[in-house]
Amino acid sequence: MQNSKFPVNLEVEKTGEMIYFSQLDLTLILKRALRRANLPNYFTKGFRPHIKISFKDALRLGKEGKLIVTFYFNEKLTPNKIIAKLNSEFPLGLEIKKINE
Repeated sequence: MQNSKFPVNLEVEKTGEMIYFSQLDLTLILKRALRRANLPNYFTKGFRPHIKISFKDALRLGKEGKLIVTFYFNEKLTPNKIIAKLNSEFPLGLEIKKINE
């Protein structure tokens, strides 16, 4: 079991029909996209481990805008690899705009 955790702050834009999804739904959508992208995701410790992500702020339901989301990985990845893999798995209306170092 690996103990190293590499956080990556992403700026994700939410537009179109995605504005009708709540913060809880968005969390599930992001976790599914991370699983499908086959990235080295960091899992929480405990009885029921899950993919670790965190949000800086929530975006109101029905509003377009940008979210700052922190994804955690088991190894250091290049920003281009993260953007390419995740944007291909995100639904229409969600897109990574940039990675904040």
